[in-house]
Amino acid sequence: MPIQELVSTKERRLTSERDEEFRDFFAAEAEPLRRFATFLTGDSHQAADLAQEALVRTYRHWKRIEGDEAGPYARRILVNLVRSEHRKVLVRRKHDRATDQPTVNHSERVDEWLRVSKALEVLPPMRRAAVVLRFYEDMSEADIARTLDRPAGTIKSDIHRGLARLRRELEGAGGEDS
Repeated sequence: MPIQELVSTKERRLTSERDEEFRDFFAAEAEPLRRFATFLTGDSHQAADLAQEALVRTYRHWKRIEGDEAGPYARRILVNLVRSEHRKVLVRRKHDRATDQPTVNHSERVDEWLRVSKALEVLPPMRRAAVVLRFYEDMSEADIARTLDRPAGTIKSDIHRGLARLRRELEGAGGEDS
């Protein structure tokens, strides 16, 4: 068998194995990633789009990702996409000066989920991500620090301040973010 055919066969086998690994990752992580995005955005449709984009970007770099790092890598991409969307909204608001944005109809959601989701919206994206990763994804502070590529002390501070702000929001006090 010529060397070119051997290389081509080996490349196809590696590509097939790579695709199979990603399929397993996709099956395990697509729904949790979408739910995580929903908590971050408060909009299930936008969350589905962002989760899908995060998975596409993860697949593009699949060869470089170590097995255990795939989940945190996809979540980091998702958080960055949410942050990017957040910045776009801020720029649009600044230029449009329109504060009367239509709200998304969440009538099918449970009331408590709505309250928490609404309260999460007041947090900056990175603080929101830290709180959601800690209490929804049940990640340790060290894992969150790796996922968000931030110092552990900053993550602890983000969680502490985020929870304090959420308490005020859920109790109806409001107030400025510290």
